[in-house]
Amino acid sequence: MPDKYVMSLDIGTSRLRCLIIDLQGHIQALAEHPCPYHAPPEITPLGKEFDPRELWQMVCQLIGEAMGRGDIAASDLVGVSCASQREGLALLDREGRELYLGPNTDLRAFFEGVSLDSQFGAEVYGITGHTPSFMFAPAKLRWFQVNRPEIYERIATVLPLSDWLTYKLSGERACELSAAAEIGLLDFRRLDWSRRLVELLDLPAAIYPPLGQAGSRVGQVSPLAAAQTGLPQGMAVSLAGADTQCGLLGMGVVEEGEVGVMAGWSASAQMATAQPMLDAKTRTWSSCHVAPQRWIVESCAGEAGGAYSRLRDVLFPHQGDDAFAAMDELAQGVSPGAEGALAFLGPYPMDMGQVGLKLGGFLMPIPLSAGHRDKAHLVRAALENLCFALKACLGQLEEVTGAKPKGISLGGGLSRSQCLAQMLADVLGEPVSVAATSNTTGLGAALCAAVGAGLFPSLEAASEAMAPRPKLVSPDPTNSADYPDHYQRWLAAWQRLSELSRELL
Repeated sequence: MPDKYVMSLDIGTSRLRCLIIDLQGHIQALAEHPCPYHAPPEITPLGKEFDPRELWQMVCQLIGEAMGRGDIAASDLVGVSCASQREGLALLDREGRELYLGPNTDLRAFFEGVSLDSQFGAEVYGITGHTPSFMFAPAKLRWFQVNRPEIYERIATVLPLSDWLTYKLSGERACELSAAAEIGLLDFRRLDWSRRLVELLDLPAAIYPPLGQAGSRVGQVSPLAAAQTGLPQGMAVSLAGADTQCGLLGMGVVEEGEVGVMAGWSASAQMATAQPMLDAKTRTWSSCHVAPQRWIVESCAGEAGGAYSRLRDVLFPHQGDDAFAAMDELAQGVSPGAEGALAFLGPYPMDMGQVGLKLGGFLMPIPLSAGHRDKAHLVRAALENLCFALKACLGQLEEVTGAKPKGISLGGGLSRSQCLAQMLADVLGEPVSVAATSNTTGLGAALCAAVGAGLFPSLEAASEAMAPRPKLVSPDPTNSADYPDHYQRWLAAWQRLSELSRELL
């Protein structure tokens, strides 16, 4: 089908994106905007939410911008799918009106989650593969039950944010499996809504929509959505899923043992498995892949791009994204180990049983007059911070699964840093496949749209036809020989810093 295109929408943690992609996997147009969060006074400092009307209007605007930039006619679009940040949640009433639209950074249910975990934490983790509960739907539902009973009583449907977009486009209430798992309501082993959670936590029993596989068509663009977005009425609307799992698909990480590192606002290392697995120490997360008959074990290094962007703002105020190339150049001018500088700015080994505030910052040999330390050392140390944390995360994946990675792929916004890609290969001592596009989540969702539109028989076939070839970055032998000592030094400092955090915070 020449000159035909699919569209993907993605509500990320930091940005909302609309991509238009051709059937060879080339991005023809991209429109994006920072996500518009609100913090109403009555739920601060922990609470955040979206204004549903504002967010939907922004989606409609980005669709128009993307079509205009690509000079693409509506009639040339054949399908659309939606991905979103994990843990984000939508609650609808019977008429489909939004009662609540919340991001993954909405922590209003912190105390309800702590209470749930103190009573049922082990069983909840065994069912969902996720903890702590304050991040997920059960605790948020309990918060509404206690604090907003008039809203709680009207809840008719619970949806991840990706499937809220699907509903806005098609009028159909359905939920993709990986997205359902990432809001904490799915029995990830059985791939079904957990009846045990309903009983155990006294959750509403009739708010769960039908479940479906990524790439399955759930409906078509409704007349109302067509009028609001400019999309062709009747175009196929299909399920995609959680952003990191869509990113795995976009990188081609599907086979058992393959690992994908999604380095965006946060950085997660996820290994594809052929069966569900859990960490006996409850440090890591377990979930399902968007690919059929695949699960994942995840070790997340925490805030990555978010922390790196804050460092950019401090070192290069008012330069925005243009500063990242300069930061790459600075880091490349400093030797491995950053001449003794260590950074602890957000990325760290995952341990979801020990969540909380931690001390961080930079450590440097003193007196500072004994050696020259400048911006370049800080940037180099910050990138090494992420690479060291990811190395620790990969060690956790090996421990949980009993298998070494069969290949490591890197995607997400930070994959645009050539310095990071080379540094990660050097730290790991293994080649790293860098995705041809940093928009791997959008590409993965586009593959789902193409399958749902009937253009390919499976996600595997769509990936073979549309996924661009990655770039292989090999480790530098000299740097790789140096990094084990630097990593052990960083890890020892992190362990001591963790002890100090528990003492002082």
